[in-house]
Amino acid sequence: EVRTHARAVWVEMAAAEVLGLYRAMQKSAKRFTNYNVREYALRKVREEFRRNGGLVGVDAQAAVAVAKTERDLIDRQVAVYQMFGDKTPSVIELVKK
Repeated sequence: EVRTHARAVWVEMAAAEVLGLYRAMQKSAKRFTNYNVREYALRKVREEFRRNGGLVGVDAQAAVAVAKTERDLIDRQVAVYQMFGDKTPSVIELVKK
């Protein structure tokens, strides 16, 4: 019974970590100033988390490690786009307002 409880707690913690990572990646991707890049990043994050949703064990841990690396990459790319990216809004952004 103790093992079952410990495993359930571990699964809950892992699920909370994955959900937090997903939210952090979505938040980072939303910071892109370029509409096309922003939508691409949001779509890729969504697709990758859906694709890896059924993984368990070592495969899930490896996917989380890759996602953390990707989150760091998104953060760096956002910084580069904020410094050097085009500040003019796309036509789609103008229509949405």
